Amino acid sequence: MKVDILSPSGCCHGVNNAINMAIEAKAKYNLPTFILGMLVHNEIVIDNLSKLGIMTIKDKMPLEAINGINEGVIIFTAHGHDESLDKLAKDKGLIVIDTTCAFVKTNHLLIKRSLANNEEVIFIGKKGHPETESTLLLSNKIHFYDIFNKMDYKNVKNDHPTIYCQTTLSILELEEIKKDIFAHFKSAHFAKAVCNATYERQKALYNINKDSDLIFIVGSNTSSNTMKLYDISRTLYQDKEILQIKTVNDIVNCDLSKYNYATIIGGASTPIEILIELKNYLITL
Repeated sequence: MKVDILSPSGCCHGVNNAINMAIEAKAKYNLPTFILGMLVHNEIVIDNLSKLGIMTIKDKMPLEAINGINEGVIIFTAHGHDESLDKLAKDKGLIVIDTTCAFVKTNHLLIKRSLANNEEVIFIGKKGHPETESTLLLSNKIHFYDIFNKMDYKNVKNDHPTIYCQTTLSILELEEIKKDIFAHFKSAHFAKAVCNATYERQKALYNINKDSDLIFIVGSNTSSNTMKLYDISRTLYQDKEILQIKTVNDIVNCDLSKYNYATIIGGASTPIEILIELKNYLITL
């Protein structure tokens, strides 16, 4: 079987930075180390960190988790967090490590600036996603556009709101949302949308080899950017087989003999080693 790995591939800078910061904190302080939530949305990465003694707390809210920790290091994830938790943790004598992605931080700074300038701000995101939750905590003046339920436009008081969005959304769904918003506010201003790592991966899907008859989207189904790649692929290539998997282990018992050309693309939190392992398996078929 012929196999292509689309570029860019491997973990993005923000993911690599978060992983490295967690590992360095554990080595530097040699104390109990806790991540509040999924550092990045990839179970294999989380498992590898746990083997180093870096524990992930994902069944408790951050406030509850901090209240239950009396010593050590706490790590806030790459998606952003409630900034009031920093003081709470430090007041308890805990060491705080913030791995928030630089793009998310920039988004937050721009939103704060827009609010300070008395602009009306609309934030587009997926309800319950940690990046969306951390952004909405910035201010109760932010109007939320849920990608599944839209929003109540009557709460927006002027016709030129500034629009921001979750950095891992699909460029396809954003086009539809933009049309919807412009239908209500012709003077709406859209700030830069998805992050470069997400955008470049999505853009790469538009240019796969025409002979490819099998597409693998590799990453966790809890990863927003991974699942957006899957959604885009299904929209663009209804004549091809599209599989979303975590690792090569998900397909070792599948009969893929009828396929001749596979294209692989990984989410921004999927290590390159997983993609290479999949490619090495497929080329033997």
